[in-house]
Amino acid sequence: MKKILLICGVSCALLSSCMVSQSYQITGGPIGTKTGKAKSKFIGNSDTSVLAAAKNGKITKIGAVEITSKVFIIPITTTKVYGE
Repeated sequence: MKKILLICGVSCALLSSCMVSQSYQITGGPIGTKTGKAKSKFIGNSDTSVLAAAKNGKITKIGAVEITSKVFIIPITTTKVYGE
């Protein structure tokens, strides 16, 4: 009986996940037509900063930022930048 409870508890812990999303309107200006994205990687260093996302989308004027974090054993962060 204890083994079944242990297996159920471990399975629930491993299969659980969490998602947090935050949106920011930075400048009060228009959102714009361009989108830049920076996403974390499973292995190695990854830059998920607003600056990295803006560089990826070739954005010089940031209108809004959206940051999403998903946790499923390993946390994955995605930063989206909207602007011109």
